Amino acid sequence: MQNKALNRKGGGAEEVEQNSEREVGEMDNVITKTSSSSADSDITPPPPTSHLPPKKEPGGWRSVKYILGNESFEKLASMGLIANLTVYLQTRFNMDGIQLVNVFNIWSGSTNVTPLLGAFLSDTYLGRFRTLIFGSTASFLGMVVMSVTAGIPNLRPLGCTGGSNCQKPEYWQLGVLYLGLGLLAIGAGGVRPCNIAFGADQFDTRTEKGRAQLESFFNWWYFSFTVALVIALTVVVYVQTNVSWVIGYGIPAVCLLFSIVIFLIGKHTYIITKPQGTVFVDLAKVIVAACKKRAMSLESTPEHSFYDPPLIESDQRVKKL
Repeated sequence: MQNKALNRKGGGAEEVEQNSEREVGEMDNVITKTSSSSADSDITPPPPTSHLPPKKEPGGWRSVKYILGNESFEKLASMGLIANLTVYLQTRFNMDGIQLVNVFNIWSGSTNVTPLLGAFLSDTYLGRFRTLIFGSTASFLGMVVMSVTAGIPNLRPLGCTGGSNCQKPEYWQLGVLYLGLGLLAIGAGGVRPCNIAFGADQFDTRTEKGRAQLESFFNWWYFSFTVALVIALTVVVYVQTNVSWVIGYGIPAVCLLFSIVIFLIGKHTYIITKPQGTVFVDLAKVIVAACKKRAMSLESTPEHSFYDPPLIESDQRVKKL
């Protein structure tokens, strides 16, 4: 009996011990899960990485390619008109002698004067980009007017009969012709002073790399100018003289349209500087100030010695040495 009682007590003790071990294990599992969940909550997910490509800086060769394309087509169009303008006026508008010389010289002189006004407006008010846009648009409109005069017979006088009996153009016909030539002169005033300068703005000349790229740009600019000149003086002139004046003037008009489109496509790549004034204004101020102060008498005293100011201490030491 005593052994049975002892066995019961021993079994009860073993059950109690097993239950306590089971409770301790469950508590350990709870603590482990709690610690792991808190550790997981402390770990923050990494920020999402951006896969966007880095933004390219404006300027440089990615801008110059559009400027060179604009310059090439613009020069091809303008030189294609200038090279054969006297022949067009003589054969289609029956101009000869003094009238022909006056019209061509006045227009040619205007295209050389308007760039001075265009440079002033660009440096003072508009900036080079806007001046180029306005100039290219005016040149395109002028080229369209010239093409229209070549295509519509009513805008020109009748052809010569008998070799010498030539009808003179009416005043309104000359007005349409002068309108086209005037627009071309205005366009030259906007394009000529700004094209190569706007290309030079795309390079940082404070660095050695920028100065080398600027020299290369000048080489490519003159190369494209020469190629456009050769094409204008050969292909375009041949078409105008031997094929059709409409096609011969239509080619420069289309080239000007291409030049404007190419220039606008590259707008997002340009370095566009703000107008910073012009030297002509400073020259005018100097002239006005000199006229106002022409009666001023300068005394030879140290207080009014404008042309020979007194030496400062450092300059006196240098002079003694």
